[in-house]
Amino acid sequence: MIRWLAALLVSVASAFTPVRSTAQAGSASPPAEALQQAAALFAKGDWTGALSAYQNLAAAFPRHPLSRLRVGVAQMELHRLSDADASLQLAESLGAPAPQVAFRMAQLRSEQHRADEAITQLLRALNAGLFVTPGALTADAHLKPLQQHARWPSVLDAADALVRPCLHDPRFREFDFWIGDWDVTPTAAANAPANAAGGAPPARNTVTLLNNGCTIMEHWVAPGGSEGQSFNLFDRSIGQWRQTWVDNIGGQHDYRGGLVQGNMVFEGDTPAPNGQRGRIPTRLTFFHISKDSVRQFSQTSSDSGKTWTTSYDLMYVRRKPER
Repeated sequence: MIRWLAALLVSVASAFTPVRSTAQAGSASPPAEALQQAAALFAKGDWTGALSAYQNLAAAFPRHPLSRLRVGVAQMELHRLSDADASLQLAESLGAPAPQVAFRMAQLRSEQHRADEAITQLLRALNAGLFVTPGALTADAHLKPLQQHARWPSVLDAADALVRPCLHDPRFREFDFWIGDWDVTPTAAANAPANAAGGAPPARNTVTLLNNGCTIMEHWVAPGGSEGQSFNLFDRSIGQWRQTWVDNIGGQHDYRGGLVQGNMVFEGDTPAPNGQRGRIPTRLTFFHISKDSVRQFSQTSSDSGKTWTTSYDLMYVRRKPER
């Protein structure tokens, strides 16, 4: 092992001999092969070897932030805590990603028995976008002393909000009133007197919550043979809800919208009828009538939105559990 490591360091040093002038001339990145060799030592936890390799890289390329960062990590793992502190701070000043530096600083502060500062650094890492599961934080040996800290639950909550954002953002719950197993009939028939002649059997629409609370999926089946599905989600990139519908006759509908006075209001376009080319402006509103009833109302326009005509008007009634 010692001979192999010595050979590696010789090869790294020789590699830097011709490129050091290039680094001084402005290059900030070491050769890919040297980085791969150092990374292999780092990945298998050979902290002595990784420290030597990255120190050589940092000496030849003093403004390379990754090398400085990993020097600090290796120093921490070797319990050279004061050296690690200086290296991590230098790495961040050189442009190492704040989430990674803050996470390593949290580990370091925990090892230094500075729990409050460690928690603050963890929250800084998470607020900067560090993607790490609560389970991984709990399993991290460096962070074990923090688990009795009063602020530890806030760390786990912040991590979970990044990993499962839809369970923490109330905007994703705005359309939950549509979730359920529904009997669906035309609104006029649903409002007919109880003694009126029975019409066609209801369609069935099953609406479920998927993907850690991010996606509302609809599965529609009607007695006449029509069938389709839609995916609905709040798109944070545009600040609106989206619905995409597909069906068994090749239809594809696109909508965007949001909550208006407790009802979900979409606008978009739908295919022209009978397989013709073209799209038709469409409005789609889901009225939240009660916990057990929803009205779905669709309108289309043939004059670019100047006037609107009812396309369909449906009433959803929550299905009673089968016995």
